[in-house]
Amino acid sequence: MKVLLIGCNGKMGKEMAALLNERGIEFLGIDKENRDDAINFSPDVALDFSSSACLEENLILSSSKGCPIVIATTNHNENNIKLIEKYKNEIPIFLSTNFSILFNLMLKMLKNIKKIDNFDIIVEETHHKHKKDSPSGSCKEIIKTLSQEGFFPQVCAYRVGEIVGEHSVKVVFNNEILQISHTALNRRVFCEGALNACQFVISKKSGLYCMNDIL
Repeated sequence: MKVLLIGCNGKMGKEMAALLNERGIEFLGIDKENRDDAINFSPDVALDFSSSACLEENLILSSSKGCPIVIATTNHNENNIKLIEKYKNEIPIFLSTNFSILFNLMLKMLKNIKKIDNFDIIVEETHHKHKKDSPSGSCKEIIKTLSQEGFFPQVCAYRVGEIVGEHSVKVVFNNEILQISHTALNRRVFCEGALNACQFVISKKSGLYCMNDIL
């Protein structure tokens, strides 16, 4: 497998490059300054760790290469969603707000919480102080999952220190509390999940895929 790693100089990009090197997987890392290096590279899959603002040019690049793309960026606006809907007819696209296996298992668990009157729901998330979006894409996915079950939670988002990612859901009912939480201890968990997505999507037909297709 040959990987075109887009956004190779960011924190996640550097971590992903280290993992690919460890696994002996051939890859080309590109960023804004050296995108032309991709001209003579023929990847099996593109992995986008750049920015949601670069989505259109990354989709165009993947389409021109005839390869799938794994989108590991978040905070996509309505225009980006339309672009994904367009290009999924041309190439396989794997999209996820969070590539952690256990985080996505937590989302599955939340779907089993059935609405009862007088339930109160609190969603809390904590990330490092450098993270730009708040709430995060992962937090929005939790909110979306709960809203599909009829819950509209109170949300608290914190940006402190160098915390990789913590998410918790508290269900409060009378005199008891149920708490479901997930903590990422390092960025490697997201890179391993993204690599699983790359290996999954290279054999797929054009369309849109997500972590539920892996679990």
